[in-house]
Amino acid sequence: MKRLCLVVTDAISFNVLYRGQLEHLKAKGFQLTLLCGGSADEIELLRRRDVGKVVPIKMVRPPRIGADLAALLQLLFHFLRFRYDMVLVATPKAILLGSITAWLTRQSRRVVFFKGRVYENFSGFSRSLYLTFDRIAVFCAHEVLFVSRSLMAEYRHAGDFFTRKGRVLGGGSSNGVNADHFDPENVSNDKLEELKKSLGIEPDAFVVLTVGRISMEKGLAEMEALTKRAAQSTENIRFVMVGPIEAGCESVLTRIQTIGNVSHVGFTDDVSAYFAIANVHLFLTHREGFGNVAIEAAVMGVPTIGFDVVGVRDSVAEGVSGVRVPFGDVETVWQHIERMRRNPKETEQIYSNARQWALENFDQNHVWELFERYCAR
Repeated sequence: MKRLCLVVTDAISFNVLYRGQLEHLKAKGFQLTLLCGGSADEIELLRRRDVGKVVPIKMVRPPRIGADLAALLQLLFHFLRFRYDMVLVATPKAILLGSITAWLTRQSRRVVFFKGRVYENFSGFSRSLYLTFDRIAVFCAHEVLFVSRSLMAEYRHAGDFFTRKGRVLGGGSSNGVNADHFDPENVSNDKLEELKKSLGIEPDAFVVLTVGRISMEKGLAEMEALTKRAAQSTENIRFVMVGPIEAGCESVLTRIQTIGNVSHVGFTDDVSAYFAIANVHLFLTHREGFGNVAIEAAVMGVPTIGFDVVGVRDSVAEGVSGVRVPFGDVETVWQHIERMRRNPKETEQIYSNARQWALENFDQNHVWELFERYCAR
């Protein structure tokens, strides 16, 4: 039985990004130990999944010297006590602290899994500092995984050192997409009508959907510009924003909602019905590791309009599952929204193979199998 240790900064990553996958690994005979920080509720939720031993480590996302040193010592003492066949670290703080302590204790197989770069849009000293942290992690690792090819390419631009030990499993993605759950055939017309009614959306409205954390780096400013543009139109265009609001962005969301053509729904476990009422999905993120929400839209048959940035290049296939536009080009985004609204039959025909493409490349069972085989080596 392979002893596998996974380390992330916050338990919410296990509960969201590894949903179902940890259960799969346990069923395949892996003995899992999960090291993470996070709230008591998230850690308890993880424990209730009964996928392995959960060890709380007091890691926090922001840089805090005292807390980071304490977490480093916790990890060090743990790795001094326990030996694993593989230690995999993911998410920024866990990558830095986990890779250092796994290296110091000479764990037999050390893997860094890069799923994005928080410093993607940084410059100057801050960017150099974060790159240095990543260099340390790569130095400490035997192997490096990247969640997407475009993310790996960006690291390669910073130097071959980052990618010499690196690879992408399959087409990318860390958890794939559940074909049975995200299936438009599973959402009844009655449910669609009920959902539209609850959101105050008329049956003939053209629905533009965003799913995910609501923040400036996820395109909130661009959304404000688009909703204002739509308000000037005589057409019935409605925006639905599904996801939690990031602290500090409440005033912008309030401003958007006063325009009158926007509905906001907080965090929800099941977004499939929202995709089912959508005509188009907007993915205006400024940075991404891999855009899983775009492949969820694709399997639901909803085209995505996204910025041509890291991660989105892998999850939005141009002319197949959607369209990518130059970063920050709100005018072109609006033109594509209008084109899709005016030509629904043409839009349906152009993107008719979106579901097939997404499942061929990112079917969840295939993604899980690739990761399982990787861990079993």
